[in-house]
Amino acid sequence: IGQYRHRYNVRSIDSRDVSITNKDLFNEWATDRGEESDFFKVKVRGVFPSAGSLQFINSDLVESATRRDRIIDAHAPLLIGVDVARFGDDDTVIYPRVGYDARSFPYKRFSGLDTVQVSGKVIETIREFAQIGKPCTGLFVDGGGLGAGVVDQLRHLGYNPIEVQFGNKAIDGITYRYRGDEMWGRMREGMDKLCIPRDIDLVAQLTQREYGYTLAGNKIHMETKAEMKKRGLQSPDMADALALTFAEDPAIVTTGEFAPAVKVALHDYDPLAMRN
Repeated sequence: IGQYRHRYNVRSIDSRDVSITNKDLFNEWATDRGEESDFFKVKVRGVFPSAGSLQFINSDLVESATRRDRIIDAHAPLLIGVDVARFGDDDTVIYPRVGYDARSFPYKRFSGLDTVQVSGKVIETIREFAQIGKPCTGLFVDGGGLGAGVVDQLRHLGYNPIEVQFGNKAIDGITYRYRGDEMWGRMREGMDKLCIPRDIDLVAQLTQREYGYTLAGNKIHMETKAEMKKRGLQSPDMADALALTFAEDPAIVTTGEFAPAVKVALHDYDPLAMRN
């Protein structure tokens, strides 16, 4: 409404004042999310969310990540996210992250590559890190569309890619609708530790994506790439590649009191499913 708000009479109904509503559920939401959260404002209080609340990752969080000092940890796991281009104007992005350092090793961005060429670029990246003594702990590949071909190629060549489907059901099905929504949520949670490059395109992709809640419940769902393009925005290929590195945390397993940590990546891929 803005400058014309004086022309309107605005009324709102707090769901807690309605006799037939589920007060126990509202109390749970108030405890879990807070009465001042945008979710509670919209779903229960019947008021508008805070200004800019559609922005999933706050600009201040991203700006702080670009200013944060590099976190150098020789024992931090190397995680690589690969977002494979689906359409002609999309890019394939390979994004390495060492612990919370997503700045020291730049992402790689390609256009017009087929699945064999993308697989070659991924292998090239893995070998570059191997040369400096850094093995890849988790290789997360977007398995949707052409990404399935990349996953197959890498497996055929003896690598162990972790196939991730953005449209699959979220592990945390209470909070998120899809796996992709959940990865973005995990990335947002890690943003207060992450250090990223001061890259105009990356910052824009991280901050311009909007979100909402499912109509039938309280699950977060992200704006789709198609919806972003309708708003005149570029596809969030780099941000998606970075989000893929948050698909799973590497588990740390020790075999003795002073044994070195062995990091194992958990993933969606079920090798037995190939036999069915």
